[in-house]
Amino acid sequence: MAGSPEKSSTAQELKEQGNRLFLCRKYQEAATCYSKAINRNPSVAVYYTNRALCHVKLQQHDKALADCKHALELDSQSVKAHFFLGQCHLELENYDEAIGNLQKAYNLAKEQRLNFGDDIPSALRIAKKKRWNSIEEKRINQENELHAYLTKLILAEKER
Repeated sequence: MAGSPEKSSTAQELKEQGNRLFLCRKYQEAATCYSKAINRNPSVAVYYTNRALCHVKLQQHDKALADCKHALELDSQSVKAHFFLGQCHLELENYDEAIGNLQKAYNLAKEQRLNFGDDIPSALRIAKKKRWNSIEEKRINQENELHAYLTKLILAEKER
């Protein structure tokens, strides 16, 4: 087995192979390559964030959360880890956590002078809007419940 190409590949080569597979939208295969890169060198945060993005694409949010958290343990200043973590929380409807992570990603990107285009601000706007919609929906439901309760009390009082 020592002569197999998989064994002789470096972690960086496995990451690059994963990147090529990701570009071809072969997310499961790409995740496998990133996992192999992690096995070769578990101290590189980028391998975890790349695998996390594959998990996001595959709708495997728990795995993506775990990878993002591990990446942040290795590099607390990772814009990608905060960004993907925010996206996962957004998908899981954890809006406050999503906003916190996306805001952190935005601040770090500005600080590090990284260009993510409108991806981070756009995700942040979506998270804030979804949080507002969620709060508003709860408020309307409470208002409707109160209205129904008061109507019931009024009708009961009229009957007496």
